[in-house]
Amino acid sequence: MRTFLLRPGGLAAAALLFAALTPVPAEAATAPGPGVGWIRVGHLSPKVPPVDIYFAPFGQAEKVVIRKAGYGAVTPYSSLGPGKYTLSMRPADAAATTPPALSATIEVAERSAYSLLVFTNGPGGTLKGDLVTDDLTPPAAGKGRVRVVEGSAAIAPVTVAGPQGVTLAKDAAYGQTSSYVDVPEGRWPLQLSAGSVRSSADVDVKAGSSTTLLVTENAGTLKANPISDGASLPEPPKLGVETGGGGTAPVPRWPAFAAAAGLLAALLLGRRAARAR
Repeated sequence: MRTFLLRPGGLAAAALLFAALTPVPAEAATAPGPGVGWIRVGHLSPKVPPVDIYFAPFGQAEKVVIRKAGYGAVTPYSSLGPGKYTLSMRPADAAATTPPALSATIEVAERSAYSLLVFTNGPGGTLKGDLVTDDLTPPAAGKGRVRVVEGSAAIAPVTVAGPQGVTLAKDAAYGQTSSYVDVPEGRWPLQLSAGSVRSSADVDVKAGSSTTLLVTENAGTLKANPISDGASLPEPPKLGVETGGGGTAPVPRWPAFAAAAGLLAALLLGRRAARAR
């Protein structure tokens, strides 16, 4: 895990990133092949307005790859060649010369998949990013693996417990990513708790799958959303910072994520735009 802090002088109220928080059934994990790494970005910063995300190979000029990302969403995976990259976040529609709210240098290794999760748990409530590795190796036969990302700031710490005495996360602080837990295949009814706040969620675990359970807050309640670790496509689209595109390439836009249908439509449009590069 790598941690990145908000740059001094960055925007105090800047926001963060992504595609759709529509539930995605966990299928058998597909892993990146030789010469390729995968990365996705998750916005888990409550009360932070939407942002534009910039990417570039280290030392090169950045360009926008995702626009208007808001709290509680995660981008699809994108493919990158191995190496170092810079990522910056600026307020949505701000000029590229605007000081970034978050600036990070990351290193992508081949055959590896990553989630860059952004929280507001840096010094003084500033943005901080955690680069975590997504484990796409096969779990034991008949089992899937599940982990928890605690993205609820106002309602914390959070415990996520299931049947058969299984606890996925215990008193997880805001910004914490738990270790994976291997569980038998099947539907798992989960209980989320933080003080007097209680909620439930069902997660379908398939054999051979890896799942991240995102915990977020909404109007005083806890929400849980399972997303698949591993791409639905054998080779996710290139992020658009290595070849072609340039400043005129189409850029995915992820507005407010109000309805699931709208979210899915935005996701599909984003993938088509990525392929167009």
